[in-house]
Parts: sequence; structure tokens; C-alpha cells
Amino acid sequence: MANHLLLIAVGILWFFLLVCGLYMLATRRVHDDRSRLFFALFTLASSAVVLLKMCLTLNQEEIGTPLYILPLRELFLGQICRYLFALYPLEVARPRWLSLKRWMGFGAPWLAVLAGYGLFMGFQQTPLHSFHDLTLHIGQPDVVMRLGLLLFMFPIEFLWTLSYDTHQSSAGRRWLRRMTLMVSLIALAFIGNTLTRHVAWRACHACIYMAYILYVMYIELFVRLPVPVHPAHEPQPKAEEHPATPTSAAAKAAKAEAEARAERLKPLELIIQEVMEEQELWREPELMLDDLVQRVGSNRTYVNNSIHRMGYNGFKDYINHLRVEYIRTQLQQPGHERLQDLFFDAGYRSRGTAWRNFTAIVGCTPSVYEERQLANAVTKKS
Repeated sequence: MANHLLLIAVGILWFFLLVCGLYMLATRRVHDDRSRLFFALFTLASSAVVLLKMCLTLNQEEIGTPLYILPLRELFLGQICRYLFALYPLEVARPRWLSLKRWMGFGAPWLAVLAGYGLFMGFQQTPLHSFHDLTLHIGQPDVVMRLGLLLFMFPIEFLWTLSYDTHQSSAGRRWLRRMTLMVSLIALAFIGNTLTRHVAWRACHACIYMAYILYVMYIELFVRLPVPVHPAHEPQPKAEEHPATPTSAAAKAAKAEAEARAERLKPLELIIQEVMEEQELWREPELMLDDLVQRVGSNRTYVNNSIHRMGYNGFKDYINHLRVEYIRTQLQQPGHERLQDLFFDAGYRSRGTAWRNFTAIVGCTPSVYEERQLANAVTKKS
């Protein structure tokens, strides 16, 4: 009975993967990168693998009979999905960075082990019915190679080892941590399922798989902001340089000392405002309080107290006010960028976060504020 229920669940998983893959394929042009296309390839390939395994299970009448552990077929199909699986997070973290050559380079170790397996053993495998059988035959070459293939399920090639530019990527470090965790959980569930072939492990693997798909669908549909096609910061024309009036070394030294003294006498609040306005640090999606502390040459306590004296509830509140003020100012300009581009330019990487902060600070949603500005413009013209 349990195996029949599992078969029904697998059928639901297949249909779910197929629908998600087709939807992502149909909406692949929403972002300027290839993330949705790569995710569609992964989900469609996964649905094909699930369908193949379901057909093989029915043809071989394996329902209700013990399954072999560490089967080569499972390892081969799992590795295909695993390397397609890595395409999506790599593309989100580093748009257009992943080429065919690099992707093949990531899969080279796995291909080498698989080629060695076929060359020296002709893909022959020792039947293993339990974990006890595995310990008894652990020294056999085909078992060692299958265990080697199983280890390649871990995400060894992406995310934390790759640096990324926050202005070119719509992914934040929090997203990277969550993605790494989910990938690791899927790998662990696959390993548990392959080594035990127990119904509980198979159900766990399917549930984590579906949770990952749902998470990505939610991020793509409601959260992730596309990277603007046109960069927000365009190179400004250099001002004409006028030859400086020659001064003596003593005058220069005195002037530098006076400027340094004036800088030291500035209130910390003024220094923070000047640094934030001149360097536009609030545009950095990953900006932290320690970054601001380093820029102003103070410590966390003094900077935090200064932000409170400026009338804000804390560092995050201060940054959100600066970002919202930028968005509000841009919405007042005719011919401004789209809202999602403004959110991205302001340093947000989540549409929901930007919308929520703007509404809380301004008192209305960005779209309502935009409509009011258009109405005011029409009224002025008439």
C-alpha cells in the first residue's frame, strides 16, 4: 500500500515538474539573463527522469519488492539532474558568466570516473541489497567507483567559491546561503535514498525537491528583481581641469593641516551624511553598519548613536529612508525608469521589501505615488 501511494506521489511530482518547466520556458524572457531558461531545462529534465523511473519501475514490477542500493542507473540520472540543477543558481549569481566550457569543466571529474567505470568494468555492478552488503563488498572496484560517483552529488562548484558583483547580480548573500543549504539537503536526501532505497528517504527526497521548486518559483514570480538593462551609473564627463595656482610648500602644508583640523571638528552626523551622499553607499545591496563605520573612521557605538540623533530608528531605517527618498525623487521626474529598475538602482534585491518600505515611509504604494505624480503633471499642463 505504501509503495502504491509513493507511486501516486511520484506521478504528482512528475506533473508538477512538467508544469513548472513549461511555465519557466514560456516566460524565459522576463529577465535579461538566462536563469529561467536554465531552470526550465532542469525541471523538464527532472520530469523526464521521474517519468522514466516510474515506467521502469512498473515494467520491472518492482513495487513491493526490495530494491538494489547504489544502482548505477540512479547515479547516472541523478548526476545529469544535478549538473543541470547547478545552472540556475550560477546564472543568478553571475549572469552570463557560465559558459559551456566552464560547465563541462565542472562535470569533467564525474565524466572521468564514469568513463573509467565503463572502460575497465564494462558498467558491470555487484548487486547490493542492503547496507550490510555494501560493507561486505566495499573493496570491490565497481563499488568504490559508484561511491565516488555518489560523492559528486555535493555542490562543489558554485556559489561560495565564486565572487560576484552586487550591481550585476540580483542575488544577495542571504539568497546564496539559502540556495547552498537547499542544494546540500537535496544531495543528502539523494544519498540517503540511494544507499537505503527506503520509502522514507524517497519521500524525503521528493518533498525537498518540491520545496526547492516552489521556493525558486516564488523568488522568480514575486521577489527577484531583474538586473536593469541600462546601468544606473553612467560615466560622467570630466570637468575641465584648470592649472592650479602655484603655492609654496609651507602654504600647502598649512592648508592641508587646516582642512584636516576642520574635518576632525565636524560632527559625526555631518560626516556620515557627506559620506552617504557623495559615495552613495546606500546603493550597495550588501551594505552593513561595519562598512559605514570603516568609511567614516569611527566605531559602531558612535555611528549608531549618531544615526539615532539624526532621527532614525537605526542603521537599516536610515538606509531605507535614503533608498525610498531616491525612488520618490526619481518618480517625480518625467520619463523615469520602470519601478523595478528604480528598486534595483536604489539597492533593493527584493520587490516585496522595496514595496513595503516605500509604503511605510511615504504612506502609499509606489504605483499610487507614480499615478499621483502623473496626475499632477497633467494638471500643471492644463
